[in-house]
Amino acid sequence: MLSRRSILRGASLGAGSVALSPFLQHLQMLDCRDARRQLPKRFVFVVKGSGLQGDFLEPEGLKRGGDSVINESLAGRELPDSLRSLAPFRDRLTILQGLSGKMCTTGHSSFYGALGAYKATGQTPPTAATIDGHLSERFPSVFNHIGLKMGAGGAGTAYPSISAIGKNRQLPFQCNPELAYMNLFGSIVDTGDIAKKYERSGSVLDFMSDDIKKLRSRLPGPEKEKLEHYLDGFETLKNRRRKLVSMQQQLKANAPELNDKYTSKVSTHHLDAHFDMATAALITGISNVVTLHCDDLQSSYAGLGITPTVHSIGHGSSNGTETAQECRNRIRTFHVELIASMAERLAKVPEGDGTMLDNTVIVYVSDNSNLHHSTAIEWPMVVLGNLGGQLKSDGRYLAYPRYGRKGHRTIGNWLTTLCHAAGLPQDHFGQADLALAKEIDQLGPLPELLA
Repeated sequence: MLSRRSILRGASLGAGSVALSPFLQHLQMLDCRDARRQLPKRFVFVVKGSGLQGDFLEPEGLKRGGDSVINESLAGRELPDSLRSLAPFRDRLTILQGLSGKMCTTGHSSFYGALGAYKATGQTPPTAATIDGHLSERFPSVFNHIGLKMGAGGAGTAYPSISAIGKNRQLPFQCNPELAYMNLFGSIVDTGDIAKKYERSGSVLDFMSDDIKKLRSRLPGPEKEKLEHYLDGFETLKNRRRKLVSMQQQLKANAPELNDKYTSKVSTHHLDAHFDMATAALITGISNVVTLHCDDLQSSYAGLGITPTVHSIGHGSSNGTETAQECRNRIRTFHVELIASMAERLAKVPEGDGTMLDNTVIVYVSDNSNLHHSTAIEWPMVVLGNLGGQLKSDGRYLAYPRYGRKGHRTIGNWLTTLCHAAGLPQDHFGQADLALAKEIDQLGPLPELLA
């Protein structure tokens, strides 16, 4: 039997040198002395609209909004109704309450602020990277970042203004699950429309990059430099396709089944398909950072039998037999069930001495804190996973003192905590809340969450 080291030496030669697959990277990591520390880290951000209501995340007997930190075990406590599907993962769950985000835009959405901790709008470019964009550059793969969004009808690529890789560089999201499947897994489809579209797109890339190279030879220096940026983009796409071709075995073994929900006109089926693809992308290793944008104000959950839009529900519209609050509860429960399904699949994939879930963190959060019309006084979230023990997400309810009280912390502290857990320590991620008193510490990570 070949040793791991000999496999790695052989993999550096020939066609394999075109793209070292995540499988070979994994072998390299295992060849290190401390394999546990070298296993990949994965990050999933699940972002919903219209607020994540803190009242409905509290286990019985626990309350937020006091004058001191509440740090209580979830052991023996009944989880709130909408989180019950996460009961099998109770020992790696943190219900996080009491953080504020007043440095962000308030109202219907904070846009890039939810993942970036800075003021932003949907009409202006981002001023800095958001946490998912920041991590995607430091944990690269075939797709550094995958963005998937529940859209309507034939919507294709969208820019929902929640994720950015840097100043003026927002990240795209794919709304159409069929197109997303083509981009992520089209290389393994042999027949049908997806196979034809994937082949055509490759031909177009070849044609355009060849034309750009010809044009480059005729241009003077300054114009040639500008054209280089365009060529780099096309070459990146071509290289990505070559990498996917080198990973056929992994992709075929783990790609989701291409079924009716990919072509369905029901938007909730789309979100279900997006979670399937996101999970498969993590398992195959084609990405380590995924953001799932569940909905926006105009989204419909008619697939759940909920007819008003998210915006209408936020303003109190009922569903005939259900109140607006009951609709919100069912939408939140649906999201959490999709998260639980992702966690269950990751927990079945062996990795190191444990499973892939052991090296993953899933964050469920709203783009506008806790209310439909947010004030950002508190920004609840649910954290599942501990990144190989780097996060102390071990089955507890953690609530910080209310806004302005001693010991209060912000979402900037939380995002800084993620950076530290990822091995990328820094003093602060995002902007500070200048309205908070100086004695409230806004620098550094949350010590209650950092291992």
